[in-house]
Amino acid sequence: MPVSTLAAKAISTIRKLYAEMLKFGVVGTIGVASDIGSSNLLWHFTGLSHTVASVGGTCAATVTAYIGNRYWVFRDRPADARRREMAMFALISLGGLIIENSFVFVGDRVLGFHSIEAANVAKFVLGLPVAGVFRFTTSHLFVFPEAPKAAEAPGPPEAAGTGAGARAGEAAIGGQGPGPDDGFSAQSPTRASAP
Repeated sequence: MPVSTLAAKAISTIRKLYAEMLKFGVVGTIGVASDIGSSNLLWHFTGLSHTVASVGGTCAATVTAYIGNRYWVFRDRPADARRREMAMFALISLGGLIIENSFVFVGDRVLGFHSIEAANVAKFVLGLPVAGVFRFTTSHLFVFPEAPKAAEAPGPPEAAGTGAGARAGEAAIGGQGPGPDDGFSAQSPTRASAP
């Protein structure tokens, strides 16, 4: 494969990933706002411990994040197995919850910082960035994976292999047998896209 083609694919992939990261950041910001609001409401107005109230805030943010990620950030991803997707999102959110709230637990129970300000710093300054990287990476790879790419169509025939006999031979080698090139894919009833 020529270097220019590889470079173009790399640039395209980086641009797409960058766009996803920006959208993920917007959804994350909204999730953080719901997390901050609900965590602080629970800390101020209930008798819950800092860690338990923090978990409640994280749960509110998780619902917000799923809706934003499914219907905006990763909306172009297939949604064939919604139950699997939701289960994976819940599992990854649980991992993020443990990462994020472990900072609150350590600050409160191990280091003895019992103020609400210390809980906010532990959760939102220390725990959230670490959990955010974990959540983006795992959501991108496992929860909302890209659709498998269809096998690339063969390029134009070489000079030595031109003509109908060569095309029929290529089709037979591919296991599809000879047939007219009507532009339809064997796996899809829709028109196949050109390379």
